[in-house]
Amino acid sequence: MPSTRPSSPAERCLRALWTERVPFLIVVAACTAAAALVTAMQPTLYASQTLVSVKPPADVVAEALRTKRPYLGPDGHLYDANDPERQTGPGRYAPRLTAPGLVTLAAHDAGILPAGTSLDDQQASRWVTADLIEGADLIRLVVWQPTADAAYRLAQAIVVRGLAINQRDEADVAPPELRRIMMIVDPPTLPSAPAYPRFGVNLSVGFALGVLAASALVAIRQTTRG
Repeated sequence: MPSTRPSSPAERCLRALWTERVPFLIVVAACTAAAALVTAMQPTLYASQTLVSVKPPADVVAEALRTKRPYLGPDGHLYDANDPERQTGPGRYAPRLTAPGLVTLAAHDAGILPAGTSLDDQQASRWVTADLIEGADLIRLVVWQPTADAAYRLAQAIVVRGLAINQRDEADVAPPELRRIMMIVDPPTLPSAPAYPRFGVNLSVGFALGVLAASALVAIRQTTRG
């Protein structure tokens, strides 16, 4: 009589999952439902993004490269077009665009904050972020608000005030210091859909965690039975 072929690990795993299919599906469904519930409880936020550039005038940089004449930046460091860490324009202005005072004034301009009300550091950081793009002279400004129109208007107001600050700060800069000119590369966007919460991502994470938890449960049950 021919001997029965031993089951492979994969076959044993599939057999165990089929045997414990009911608790497996219950755990997966529970984790997915929990992720959906947590996502539904999170506030809806729209994001308006802006890309601004802060760099010296192109003709000045070209002349500096041609003549190899050193220029000092506002931080006292020599300007080096090949060294992003020495291109300090974005580093100077990114914190200013997210400062609570500027965000408060811009929110008043946009009509989304009552007069006489101000934002603290934590509130401003939840409304606005400004990230330096490594290796470039760019700042990515992102504004978060409960409605698309509010996010768009606040982003516009922040950019307007940022440009005004740049013009004021750099107007009296004289050689050998190097002026940094702020320019809008990509104007504020009007979001068409919420950026947060991310339903698809959250449900996928909940489903994946459910599969892992259910698999662990099946393994424990099979071990204890064996």
